Amino acid sequence: MTMSFKNFLLVLSISLASFSVMAGHHQSEHMDHSDMTHEQSASSCADDDSCDMTRGVVVSLNKEKRKIVLNHEEIKNIDMSPMTMPFSVERVSLMHELAKGDHVLFYVENVDGELIIKEMVKDSK
Repeated sequence: MTMSFKNFLLVLSISLASFSVMAGHHQSEHMDHSDMTHEQSASSCADDDSCDMTRGVVVSLNKEKRKIVLNHEEIKNIDMSPMTMPFSVERVSLMHELAKGDHVLFYVENVDGELIIKEMVKDSK
C-alpha cells in the first residue's frame, strides 16, 4: 500500500498535533506578543463575514490547557478531511459553555503549524 504525499503530510500533522496535546505544550507561553498591535492579534474571523464555520462534536476538553478534541466535518479553509483530532483554543472564553457531546460551529487557522480555534459557538443542531 502506498501513501500519497498529501496523506503523509496529513498523518504527520495529526501526529504532531496529538504529541503537542499529550506533552502539554503551550506554544503561546513561549511567544512574545508585546510588539503586536491589537489589529494583528485580533481574530481574523471576527472581522470577516466570509469565514467558513465547520461543524463538530466535542469529544473531550481541557479548559485549563485550552485544548479540545473535536470530531469534525471537512475543514475547507485548511483543506482537511473529516476526522477526530485535538485543537488548541485561542481563548478559554470560547469553551465556557461547552461539555462533552455538544455540537459546535468553529473556525480554525493554521498558525505556525499549530491548529488554533479562533471562533467557536454551540450549534443549535
